[in-house]
Amino acid sequence: MENPEISDSSPVTIKPAVATIASQSESVPLSLDLSHHLSIESRIRQKSLLKVASSYLVRDAELLSLAAGLPSPSLFPIEKISATVQVAKHESVRNGLWKCDGLLSDTHLHKEKDSSLKGQSDYDLSGALQYEQGTGAKQLLTFLKKHTEIVHRPQYRDWDCIMSGGNTHAMETVFRMLINPGDYVIVEEFVFPETAEGLRPLQAKMIGIEMDDEGMRSDSLRQLLEEWDETMRGGKRPGVLYVVPTGQNPTGATMSVQRRKDIYNICVTYDLIIIEDDPYYFLQMSDYVPGADPSVVKVPKSNDEFLSSLIPSILSLDTQGRVLRLDSFSKVAAPGLRCGWITGSDRFVERVLRHNEVGLQFPSGVSMAVLHSMLVEGWGQDGYIDWLVNLRAEYTNRRNALLRAMDKYLPREVCNWVVPSAGMFVWINVDYTKHPRRDNGIEAVETELFEAGIDKKVLILPGTWFKVNSVARNVFFRATFASVSAQDMTLATERFGEVLRESFGCV
Repeated sequence: MENPEISDSSPVTIKPAVATIASQSESVPLSLDLSHHLSIESRIRQKSLLKVASSYLVRDAELLSLAAGLPSPSLFPIEKISATVQVAKHESVRNGLWKCDGLLSDTHLHKEKDSSLKGQSDYDLSGALQYEQGTGAKQLLTFLKKHTEIVHRPQYRDWDCIMSGGNTHAMETVFRMLINPGDYVIVEEFVFPETAEGLRPLQAKMIGIEMDDEGMRSDSLRQLLEEWDETMRGGKRPGVLYVVPTGQNPTGATMSVQRRKDIYNICVTYDLIIIEDDPYYFLQMSDYVPGADPSVVKVPKSNDEFLSSLIPSILSLDTQGRVLRLDSFSKVAAPGLRCGWITGSDRFVERVLRHNEVGLQFPSGVSMAVLHSMLVEGWGQDGYIDWLVNLRAEYTNRRNALLRAMDKYLPREVCNWVVPSAGMFVWINVDYTKHPRRDNGIEAVETELFEAGIDKKVLILPGTWFKVNSVARNVFFRATFASVSAQDMTLATERFGEVLRESFGCV
């Protein structure tokens, strides 16, 4: 496919950001060159000349620099930062059955300006507070690359990672990299509102694919692409598919392995780039047993067992380099850190770097310093997996508490839900056809229930707030169990149950 013409600029040659990953076997294939998917904006972007200047210092240690406008670390007012970090107790997560009662211990981490000079760290506070490369701190990035290799085992050898300011930033960056004004973009039928807000300024045309209990339907996706009519649609077939495959927000749906394979193979056939936004990946949960103690959950006996229990990512199925995977610390550490990373073909990672250099520049140095102390100097790869096992058990406990309340208080004769196997949300399907004022329409019934909930002192989000296409097919509500206490979840659920019974006239 020929590249589009670029006004006021010559096309740039897209080169890999780094050499081939050394740990990958030469028998593993290289990715395809899919740079024809890059947007005009991304193609125009050039390498930062100031970053080029810094490369000379790497080559020659005796070179004296009067070039870089770096503030003096001696004048940074922050001398030391300390953090108290929770650590999952090994004996608590290895007995196969865990009652979630805060079985954690603490460890103390700190960073000083001259930690590296004292031999205490390879990433001290002077470096963390200074200007950083657009890739993010190399010491932390090395850890994330190894983590990606352990968990996802990419199937081509010229892959790379680059740090982001969290998945919302990463999403907006890759949208701008791949989408030109007027392009069609495939998304799920229901999406997180910021996804739509990220696409609208690009003048992208969103097509929401119908969802079922496993998320985006592959048969609907294939039919759309097979029957695409450029004349009728007024544009070429989409080249980008955005999807949240695990614990999807807002529906809580998780794709099976087969669904992920089907989606990937369709994208290969029709040459689509897949943006795999997967912040809930490690929140894949054990089965819910109605009536059981919600605070008692099963846990794997080893890290290998935990990792093997996870549904493979779409990245792990990718042999061509057409998946851009977005990972974040927001759901597994803290949203305020504003740190994450993007994994994909090094051709695409190089373009993300060009965007970072004039946008994000790099994630917060303080955040990277805390994460480096916690992950690299504290937990290590195994300790991080231990924490993820702990996290999954905690959120499973919260999910179970909400589901137990729903089983008790919500009228099954007018609503139902699928038990989420991952994430932070339960999607409640309310049968508006049984409502006495159904003739007023779906949105009228939804609004009545939402406002009645406010009157009852319970806030639960309406499905139309997440709807991509204009036509609603039923009434839905999103409930979350992420940060609410079991007591408050039970009370809120009881109130919403009262709303449904009173509005529908249930006995």
